Amino acid sequence: MKTFSAELAYFLRGRARQNLKLLWYYSFFLLLLVLVYATLFRYLMLHLEGREYSFIAGVYWAITVMTTLGFGDITFHTDLGYIFAALVTISGVVFLLIILPFGLVSLFLAPWIEQRLRYRPGFALPSDTANHVLIFGVSPTTRALIHNLESLAIPFVVITEDYQESLRLEEEEGINVACGSVTDKKLLSRVRVASARYIYVNLSDTQNVNLCLTIRATCQTPIAVIANDPSHLDLMHLAGANKVVALTRIIGRYLGIRSTTQGAMAHIIDSFGQLKIAEIPVNCTPFAGQTLEQAEIRQQTGLAVIGILERGVYTIPSKDTVLSPSSLVVLAGTREQLTRLEQLTGEQAEDDLIFILGHGKIGCAAANFLDHIPVPYLLIDQIENQNCNKHISVIGDATDCELLRKSGIEQAKGLIVTTNDDSTNVFLTLSSRHANPDIRIVARANREENVAQLYAAGADFVVSNASVGANILTNILESKESIFLTEGLTIFRRPLPAALVGQTIEESRIRLLTGCSVVALEMEGLSPHPSPPPDTKLESGMKLVMIGNTQQEEKFILQFGRNGR
Repeated sequence: MKTFSAELAYFLRGRARQNLKLLWYYSFFLLLLVLVYATLFRYLMLHLEGREYSFIAGVYWAITVMTTLGFGDITFHTDLGYIFAALVTISGVVFLLIILPFGLVSLFLAPWIEQRLRYRPGFALPSDTANHVLIFGVSPTTRALIHNLESLAIPFVVITEDYQESLRLEEEEGINVACGSVTDKKLLSRVRVASARYIYVNLSDTQNVNLCLTIRATCQTPIAVIANDPSHLDLMHLAGANKVVALTRIIGRYLGIRSTTQGAMAHIIDSFGQLKIAEIPVNCTPFAGQTLEQAEIRQQTGLAVIGILERGVYTIPSKDTVLSPSSLVVLAGTREQLTRLEQLTGEQAEDDLIFILGHGKIGCAAANFLDHIPVPYLLIDQIENQNCNKHISVIGDATDCELLRKSGIEQAKGLIVTTNDDSTNVFLTLSSRHANPDIRIVARANREENVAQLYAAGADFVVSNASVGANILTNILESKESIFLTEGLTIFRRPLPAALVGQTIEESRIRLLTGCSVVALEMEGLSPHPSPPPDTKLESGMKLVMIGNTQQEEKFILQFGRNGR
């Protein structure tokens, strides 16, 4: 049974909450009306009938007359007084007995009843529903996944045990939600678990195992699970999960890769058949400080340079673009060409030293990667990690600039910021950049909305837990080999809009209108055509492979439609 406070909280959600402002205005109007009547009452009693009453007595009289209670202990005995009392009574009937109850019903009670009737605790999909996605658990990762699924127009249902959360998702966002125990077989049947395209599970590890076993007892629908503890991966596979994502390990490894200058490792951010789209840091290569023309990347490897990403800002390079050591080069080509580039860059900076701020799961994963290379590092945390006996950390507050200075931050080549608090991560990024302007900073963002602040504070690379997890799950759904997209990049495919058939890429003005860049063209039965020149003619049946940020993708959809119509 729901508590009164929970019911009241729901009552004041949605439209009812928006109407509270009107209620405050109307209450102020009624209060002002009572005060005016009380003042007029005192004036008329004194000048018409020679009786003097206090202001409180005037308020009392106005309330009793407006509410038609009329106790009769204070009355007028003149015609003008009778007329005034009648006007007060009529206004009270109109404003208190008619408009106020009607307003309360229409602005508050009616929306509450409407939502109660609209919400279906026994939510069930039609019996012929198939190829939908089921999401168990609501978290920042699954919220980002929902955005991806909506962008791809893939139907989905969210299943949660949190009643208030289910109400909010359905009421405010129009999302299909089923509320109940996630291991209830009747609930699983109602959401058509057997005919689903994929099942995503992001609960506690014990709930993940229990749910996988329950689903496997009824069907063989593919299951992808996000594991909170990497040591539980085998158990989840044994329980029936097809894919188990050790998110903390993946993020820690990526932070480790991007923090060190020991070799230039290409990171594949998307793939379309044999075509790979990857990024590689410039400061690990002989190309740092050269122009794109001087670097001769395409001549030496066959790779096409399709963009430059620097601190979250993506740009299309020209031959005169200088390759900054703090930037990433975005490339298109084959795996063999990427390997050739990695061999060309070799390894540098043998005196590397990395600072890791935060000895949690992600800090531990980053340290494990650096151990494997190996690269020397220093772990700093306020408390000792009782779950890790492999790494020794410096115990202290990393927000203390003096501690960082004494630890040697000025000599460090790289810095990994991994705490669970984004405000702390922003502070640590800014203070570290101030202490060592040349240090290479990679930071973890716990919430997507804080990515921009971390870049503004001086981070070279930012990884958002939510977007990384969501992109991994989306790529699993689409059977892509890529791990996840670099923060700030979105690579997406759209059918060629009918209005652009017969035009060249330059004539289509896609980049001018939307900010998206065409990085490849796909035609059924043919290999993708990477980095097409501006004079390439667009033909019917083509698919555009484009790169940009989320806002630019949305601009493309608004300009040309989701399906190119």
